[in-house]
Amino acid sequence: MEMRPEWLHRDTIERRRGMSVEQFVSEFEEPNRPVLLEGCLESWPALQKWTRKHLLNVSDGQKFAVGPVSMTLDGYFQYADNVQEERPLYLFDAKFTEKVPEMGRDYEVPVYFREDLFGVLGEERPDHRWVIIGPAGSGSSFHVDPNSTSAWNAVIKGAKKWVMFPPEVVPPGVHPSADGAEVTSPVSIMEWFMNFYGACKNWEKRPVECICRTGEIVFVPNGWWHLVINLEESIAITQNYVSRRNLLNVLDFLKRPNASELVSGTTDRVNLHDKFRNAIDKTYPGMIKQLELEAQQKVAARKKKVSFWESAVDAKTGGFKFSF
Repeated sequence: MEMRPEWLHRDTIERRRGMSVEQFVSEFEEPNRPVLLEGCLESWPALQKWTRKHLLNVSDGQKFAVGPVSMTLDGYFQYADNVQEERPLYLFDAKFTEKVPEMGRDYEVPVYFREDLFGVLGEERPDHRWVIIGPAGSGSSFHVDPNSTSAWNAVIKGAKKWVMFPPEVVPPGVHPSADGAEVTSPVSIMEWFMNFYGACKNWEKRPVECICRTGEIVFVPNGWWHLVINLEESIAITQNYVSRRNLLNVLDFLKRPNASELVSGTTDRVNLHDKFRNAIDKTYPGMIKQLELEAQQKVAARKKKVSFWESAVDAKTGGFKFSF
């Protein structure tokens, strides 16, 4: 099946070009809002180099993670050219820079995402970067990124349709368990569009949508539900990261009672919280306490604002009362 035109024409994401890091932080990262960034990848050699022929040459028979199996790129491209199933397998590999170091040299982290505090763990950090390759129709059904991290996703070749819901809005047809350990959703992405896409177009909190094309990046704030489907054969790089804006969220997530079920990308799920917190305290003394203080001040400020309006309203008449 092909995507219907009515599924593609909505573009509700904010698009920005040439923004400063300070603007990105204040307008998008701190308020936890998605944004599509244009003009960030011009310096990436991957944009010009990453043809099928080039990737086949540099990968030299290495096998990559493709769903439940491992395949060479040659084998995967043969599969992708002939696939007829409704949900094609997606090449999604976290170790690509170790397998093919040249691929790691062909891109760089955009300036907006260079504060990555999980880096204090060195070799013990959870999986955080992936190369993604897939034919039209392949993609990821609704999920929230691991470990309460934020993410960026850069398209090197092709185009991707994105649908995103804020953390407090569970997408229609998606049923997470009470503890968040499991998510039940439609079997295929196309099935979700056919049965549920129309249901949310009149919601008060409608999804953020866009088509991200070659050379563009989508910023996915922590906790946001998102679905992604390739509209044509696509190659992308994605990375999850922790900045000081979502550090407290990540620490809270890692110490949940069922962390052993929720934490991903590492073999030591139970002790990751303590390792990470201790490494942050050692590398950035006082950072966590300062962020906790700032969070408390924000909560107090919000309560004070509410209290003012409550005090300004006459509870009996519902009108305002003034004192001079």
